[in-house]
Amino acid sequence: MYGNGVNGASASSSRPMTAAEVQQRTEQLRELVQETIRITVSTGPRGIFRAMQAAQSVAGLAAEYLQAGAVDAPPVFLRKLFEKLGATYIKLGQFIASSPSLFPDEYVLEFQKCLDKTEPVPYATIERIIEQELGQPWGNVFSSIDPVPLASASVAQVDVRSRTRAHEQVVIKVLKPGVEDTLTTDLSFVYLCSRFLEFLQPELSRLSLAGVLADMRTSMMAEVDFTQEATHYQHFATFLDSRGYRNIATTPFIYKNFSSRRILVMERLVGAPLTDLSAVRRVAGASRDPEQVLINALNTWFASVMSADTFHADVHAGVRVCVRGGRIPWM
Repeated sequence: MYGNGVNGASASSSRPMTAAEVQQRTEQLRELVQETIRITVSTGPRGIFRAMQAAQSVAGLAAEYLQAGAVDAPPVFLRKLFEKLGATYIKLGQFIASSPSLFPDEYVLEFQKCLDKTEPVPYATIERIIEQELGQPWGNVFSSIDPVPLASASVAQVDVRSRTRAHEQVVIKVLKPGVEDTLTTDLSFVYLCSRFLEFLQPELSRLSLAGVLADMRTSMMAEVDFTQEATHYQHFATFLDSRGYRNIATTPFIYKNFSSRRILVMERLVGAPLTDLSAVRRVAGASRDPEQVLINALNTWFASVMSADTFHADVHAGVRVCVRGGRIPWM
């Protein structure tokens, strides 16, 4: 009986398609080809340039392995390759690291090491972007400029400035040049790969792989529009005010008059990491117990998940800080 069952299943899986199924597959292929042409045309020369960059990244990593005379395990190799490929793949790596239900444990653990740190863009370029977005010389708005950035990630670079009149310390987040084109090209390529995989292996459609990647593409492209990020900050500030949470939590004030799609100007908040209890005690003061500070942070986050228009998806203590008065800033 067991042998007959297996043979029967095999015969069923290899049976000729009906006319209706052939017509359906033909229509799916036609739609896929049309979508491929549309996306290819939309990326234009950027696609060719990005393909050359990707080939250089792969060749560079291969050269490193040849020189070392050894090859890492597949998860390590893939993580290093993603880091070399840049912004899009680093973000995809972070998605893998935060999705243990979708990916094998060894890949989830390895991609938690995925570094979102890159060489900073030259200050002259950053200054030019700021003045383009402000529509005026930066000296009309800021009293000083520190050419050394606070941080440089794959998508944006963070610099410190102080406002001209009140000398308020602010932070400017600057979108790196070319990042939007790179994300558009890379995400389109990854999305098309998933669509072709689902066409060639229809059973993969049950995983909604193309749908997941399409949602990721929408979410990641939103990250390069700082006007949306500014709106999220304002929504969260409204939530804190409406709940009376300002004594235990805060979010930076956004200077909308100086912000745009490519730069985000916000209040600078300086604090101590929650992982350093002695530093938290110094910053929070004698009236706030470090354990209570952490409890307040968790309570704020849970309340935001239930009631706020937007909430912070990363509550890891390593990326949270405590500012003066024992408040937790959400950024």
